[in-house]
Amino acid sequence: MKKLTQRALADLADVPQPTIAEIESGRREPSLTLLSRIVEATGQAVEIRLVPLDRYSALATSRRIAERLDPSAPGNGSESTREDGALRAVLDFRDALRRAEDSECAHLVGLPPIPTGFTRWDAFLAAVVEDECASRHVAPPRWTSDRRRFAKPFWFLSKNPALHDWELETAPAAFIRHGVLAASAELESA
Repeated sequence: MKKLTQRALADLADVPQPTIAEIESGRREPSLTLLSRIVEATGQAVEIRLVPLDRYSALATSRRIAERLDPSAPGNGSESTREDGALRAVLDFRDALRRAEDSECAHLVGLPPIPTGFTRWDAFLAAVVEDECASRHVAPPRWTSDRRRFAKPFWFLSKNPALHDWELETAPAAFIRHGVLAASAELESA
C-alpha cells in the first residue's frame, strides 16, 4: 500500500481531508461508494468477500445486543426484559470465548463489533474481550481501546445500590478499566 498523508489521499480521491481522518480514526464508517473511491484513487481495487459470521463473534454479539435493546423490536417488552436479553447475549459470548481454543478465540474477537448505540453495553463487550485476552496472556484487539467503549460514569451492573460495593471490590480489572462494575459472580452463566 502506498504511504500517503491524509491530505495527499484526500486530494487523490477528491474528498475532504477531515473525512479521511474520521474514517482512519474509526469515527466514520464509509459507504461502499466512498471506500471504493478512496481505494481506487491509490490504484487499488475493493474486493468484497462474503464469509460466514460466527454466531459467537464479537461482531455478531454486538448485533444481538442492539436487537435485544431495541424498544421498537417486536416482543422486546419492558426495559428490564430488553436488558436481560442483552446480558444473556454477553454472557453467552463470554462462555463461548472461555470454551474456545486460542486460535478460535482470536477469530471470535478479531472483527471489531459495530457500536450498539448503548455505550455501557459497548464497554461491557470490550471488557469481556479484554478480560479473556488477559487470562490467555495475549494482547486484546485494538478495537477494545476505542474511546466509545468506556462507560462514564461507572456503570454498576446491578440496579441494587446495596450490591455496588461488592461489585466494585470483585470486578475484574478489565471491567473496571472499561467502567463496567460487575462482580465476578455476576459474570458467571446461570
